[in-house]
Formats: sequence, structure tokens, C-alpha cells
Amino acid sequence: MLSTLCSLRSSANVLGLLLVLGVLGVVTARAQETASARPVLDVDGNKVFSKQELLEVVNKCLDQYTETPYSTEKLDYCLHTLTNHMREQGYLEAHLGKTLYEQDENVLRATIPVEEGALYRVGEIQIEDAKVVTPAQILDLINLKPGEIVDGAKLSTGLYERVKEAYSNLGYIQYTAEVTPTFHLKEGAREGVADFAITIDEGQQLKIRSIKFIGGDKLTTDLLRRELMVREGEVFNHELWKQSIFRMSNTGLVEPIDIDKDVDFKKQDEKSPLCDLTIHVKKTVAASAKP
Repeated sequence: MLSTLCSLRSSANVLGLLLVLGVLGVVTARAQETASARPVLDVDGNKVFSKQELLEVVNKCLDQYTETPYSTEKLDYCLHTLTNHMREQGYLEAHLGKTLYEQDENVLRATIPVEEGALYRVGEIQIEDAKVVTPAQILDLINLKPGEIVDGAKLSTGLYERVKEAYSNLGYIQYTAEVTPTFHLKEGAREGVADFAITIDEGQQLKIRSIKFIGGDKLTTDLLRRELMVREGEVFNHELWKQSIFRMSNTGLVEPIDIDKDVDFKKQDEKSPLCDLTIHVKKTVAASAKP
């Protein structure tokens, strides 16, 4: 009788343990399921930007990934986008604190601490080490005027797109620029002035040593060469190169050429001013069917 009772108690203990483990398994599974779900977002500490505006920026960014599972890495990227959004409107020192997570039943909530900082206006802009493109021309391309609100996107686009394009059209495709801001803000003030020191590294002027094709026969290659607006031995011109890629893509002889993915750019060596261009092409079905 005693052994039977012990056996029953033992079975009850085992059953209880299994039930506990089962419950824990369900809780863990639900926690994992919740953790992988997109959280409900909120912001805290914002005074200048409305909650609606800030959340719209983040949610619009996350909406790009609706076809793939949510991950904190995606949220981190979208929070970087949010920081840029504020800095583009003159709040150059805006930053976000560590995201705070809170579990509410089956809903995961994430609160983003926001610190906007002061609004900055353009002060003095100094251009250093620019020779091929003059400082005055660079300032015109950046198009930021003293006294206006600093537009971080405008500064970035000016330096890394328009000025870069100007240099690359003259063969200086290794151009880079470094921006060092100096902030002037009186204690307690809501607005300040930002000076910018922009250092230009022009690099070498490059000439084209060779242009080669991979993926087409000799006839196709010869026909494509007719569309080139740059030649071997000439200074590389990025705008003419883009037009050349466009013209070759429109011949119907080959599939559209991606200027970034289908073109290999290689310098002979670090000190050499010569470069080799290799274009990877794929003949269209119509062109391949011709005798």
C-alpha cells in the first residue's frame, strides 16, 4: 500500500513537473513570438518635433521590411534615419537614447528617448586644399548661405554628389571631403551658429588605359564601342561615361548595363594615373537569335 501510495505521489510529481515545463514552454514560445513581432513605438522627450512626425519617419522606414521578420537591427537602422531627419532640419546635435522595451500582455512596446538639442544656423564655411575646383565653385554647389538654417542633407548632397560629380567629370574620381563643424551656442540658448571647415582631397586625375568587354562576341563588342563617348587615352569623364552606358543599353544588343554592378574599375597601381574599365554584358534573346 505504501509503495503504491509513493508511486502515485511520484507520478503526481512527475505530472506536475511536466505541466510546469509545458507552461514554461508555452510562455517561452510566446515570449519568443512577441520578441520577433514588430513593437508598438512611442517617443519621449521631444519638444520641437511632434510625436506624429517622428513616429511616421520610423514606421515608414520599417514598412519597407514588412515581407521579412522584424529584427532590432532593422529598428536600429530606422532610428538612424530618424536622427538624420532631425539633423537635416538644423538640429545638428540631435540624438536618441537607448530604446526602452516594455511587455504589456501580448504587446511589446518600445519607447525612444529623444533629445533634439539646439537649432543651428550657417556661420562661416571654409574650403581647404581645393585647387582644381575653386572654393567659390564648391560653395556655389553646396548652396548654403550664412544665416539660414543648416540643412544637413543639403550639405551632404552638395559635397558628396554635386561637388563629387564636378570632380569626376574632370577625371578626379577619387575625390573625398571631410567636414569638421564647430558649434557656437550660448548657455541656455535655443539657437546657435555652426561653422564648417571642409577639407578636400582631390586625388589624381585619371586617364583611361583600356576599355574591355566580357560576355559579347566580336561583332557585338564592335557595335557597342561605337556608342562610347569616352576613348582610351582620354581623361575619364563620369558624365560621358554614364551617357555611354545609357547608349549601349539602348542598342537592343545587350541587356541593360548597371553602371555600378556590371562595370569593373581598376587602377594599374596606387601611383599610376591610368585606369582600366571592364564592362560585363549579356546579349539579349533577340540579338542571340540572329544568325
